[in-house]
Amino acid sequence: MYLDCFKNHGKPYLRLVENYTEITDNKKKKVRKTIKNLGPLSKYDDGEPDFVKRMKGQLHRGELIIDGIPSNEFKKRAKLSIIFDEHLDVNNFHLNLKNIGYFFLEPWVKLLGISDVLNRYKNDSKTQYDILGITKLLIFERILEPKSKKTTFMNRDKYLFPITTSKNLNDIYKTLDVLSETSESIQIRMNTKIKQSEIGRVASITYYDVTNYFFETHYPDEDIYQLDSEGKIEKDEKGNPIILKKGFRKRGFCKRKSGKPLVSMGLFIDDNGIPVSYKTFPGNTHESTGFKNIIVPTLNNKDLGKVILVADNAMYDQEAQKLLVENGNGYIISKSVRETWNTKPKGKNSKTLKQWALDEKYNEQYDKNNNLIFKSKSRVYERVLKDINGEKITIKEKQVLFWNIKYYRKNLHEHEKLINELEFYKNNPNLLLQKKKKYKKFVKMMQIDQDTGEIVNPKDIVILLDKKIQREKEILGYYSIVTSEIELEDEEIIDKYKGLSKIEDSFRIIKTDLEGKPIYVWTEEHINAHFLICYIALTIIRLIQFEVLRYQEKEMVSADGWKQGITAEKIRESLNKFQIDKNNKRYYRTTEPDKYINLLSDSIGVNSNLELPSIDELYRYKHSLYTSF
Repeated sequence: MYLDCFKNHGKPYLRLVENYTEITDNKKKKVRKTIKNLGPLSKYDDGEPDFVKRMKGQLHRGELIIDGIPSNEFKKRAKLSIIFDEHLDVNNFHLNLKNIGYFFLEPWVKLLGISDVLNRYKNDSKTQYDILGITKLLIFERILEPKSKKTTFMNRDKYLFPITTSKNLNDIYKTLDVLSETSESIQIRMNTKIKQSEIGRVASITYYDVTNYFFETHYPDEDIYQLDSEGKIEKDEKGNPIILKKGFRKRGFCKRKSGKPLVSMGLFIDDNGIPVSYKTFPGNTHESTGFKNIIVPTLNNKDLGKVILVADNAMYDQEAQKLLVENGNGYIISKSVRETWNTKPKGKNSKTLKQWALDEKYNEQYDKNNNLIFKSKSRVYERVLKDINGEKITIKEKQVLFWNIKYYRKNLHEHEKLINELEFYKNNPNLLLQKKKKYKKFVKMMQIDQDTGEIVNPKDIVILLDKKIQREKEILGYYSIVTSEIELEDEEIIDKYKGLSKIEDSFRIIKTDLEGKPIYVWTEEHINAHFLICYIALTIIRLIQFEVLRYQEKEMVSADGWKQGITAEKIRESLNKFQIDKNNKRYYRTTEPDKYINLLSDSIGVNSNLELPSIDELYRYKHSLYTSF
C-alpha cells in the first residue's frame, strides 16, 4: 500500500493505493486498487516543504494515522475489506494448501553453486529437459518428505511456486544420470562456495567415517570379466581372473547382519560438522581400502590446506597414514586397547601398553567428593610406516591413554554381563555351539568323560580362559588415541577425537531423517546420484543448523558432543507445516509459523510473520531469504 498524489479537475488529491498481482491459469496480471480516498491535499498540508514526501515516510514507518487508526493496522483492515468484497471467509481458507517452508531451502541451491554446475552442463550438452528444477525437487523432497523417485516426482505440485517445468517422469531418471556424472564437480563447487562464505571451511581438523546401506534384493551385482576370443575368462600372471568392472552391490560386513548386497559410503566433514566430500564403494570393500581411495581426490581437489584427519580404529592402516604424512597432513585415530594390550612400540626400554597403563603416573581429575573421574597421560615414540610396495618412512607418533569413569561403568556392566553368559554356557555347552563365534576367544571346548576324565564316550565341556577374561577386566574404562601431531596437548587430542560424534550424527541424519535407505534405484549411476542428493541435503541441514548455533552464540561441540541448534527432524516438521492457501487471487493466508520457523528466521534476520500477504509480498519474502543466508 502506498500514498498516491493525483489531480482531479486541476486540484491535488491524496489516496491510498494497493498494487498486487493476480495469478490465473499460471499467468500474472498486475492490478491496482484504491483502498481509500483521503481528500484534497490542502486538507493535510501543513505549509512546510516536502509535505507529501514526509507523509509517505510516515506511512512507510506505520506512523500515519488514518481515521484514528495507525497505518499498519489500517493496511491489514484494507486487505480484509478486499477479501470480504470477494465474498471469501478469511477464517476458512484451507482449500488448496501449498508449501512455503521450502523457501528456506531454495537459496542454498544457488549459494552452494549447484545451479552453476547444472546450468553449465545443460548449456554444453544442449539438454532440453529441466535438470536444475528436477534436482531442486529431489533435494527438497529428500529433506521434507523422502520417498521413492516416482513419488518425489508426483509431489512436484505441492509447492507455492513451480519447482520444475518437467511433466515427464522419465526426466527424473535422466537427471540422476547427469547428477552421477557431475557429482565430483558439484562437490568441488560446493566446497569452494563454502570456503568463500562467511561460514568458511574449517578443514584443519577433518573427520572421516564409513557406513553401508543394504538393498532389498538377495542378488549381488556380478563382476564383468575380460574374455578371450573363445569367450573364456582371461587371467593375469598370477592366475587371477581379469576384472573389467566390479559389481557395485556386494555382500560384505553389515552390523545388522542382513546378508543382503551392500553399498558403502565414506564421508568427510570439517570441524564445523559441514560435509566436505563423499564417495561410494562396492559393499565388500574394506574400510581402509575405501579410505585410501577417497583421501587422494579429497585432499587434491578440495584445496583444504593441511588436514589432520580424525577417524576410528578401522582406519588404523599404515599405507593410509603414510599417504597422509607424506603429503604434509596428519591423523588422530583411535587404537584398540584390547588388541594392543600386550604389545609395545619399538625402541629401547619401551613398555607394553599394559605395563604403561598400570603405571600410576597420570594427570588426574576428581569430582567434588574426591572420587577419581578421569585420568590421562601420553608418550611419544618412533614408528615405521610401510606401503604395499614396501617403501618405508619413520615418523614420531604420540599415544594418549585415558581412563574415564563413564567408560568404566559402561564397560563394567558389559563385562559383568559377559561373565554371566560365560557361566551359563559353561553349564550348557550344547547351547554354546550356536554362539561360539562371539565367545570363542574366552572359552575352550574339550571332550572328556566327566566321570573318569578320560576321552571315552566323550561329551563337550567348556573351559573358561581365565587370562583372557582377566585382560578384559584390566582394560575397563581405558581408551587409546594415536596421532602424528606430537605437539598437540593431550586434552586437545582427546577433544578433537570426541568430535567424531559429528559424523556419527551425520550418518544418523542420512539414514533416518533423510531416509537414505531403502534405496529405490539399482544402477550404479542412479545409486551414486541418490547419495549425492543425500549429501547435498545433509549439507543444507548442517548449514541451517550452523546459522542457528551462531545466532544462539553456542559452540559447535561441547563436552557432551555435537550440538545441532535445531534437529533435522524439527527442521523437516516445521518446514512441512509452513504452508499457505493459494485459493485467493489477491491475498493469501499462511499457517502460523511455529517456534522453529521463528528461530530460523531470527537467525538470519527475517520476519516470517506474514499476515495476509499478496503474491508480490511472497516473492519479496522469498527473495529476502536469498539475501539473508
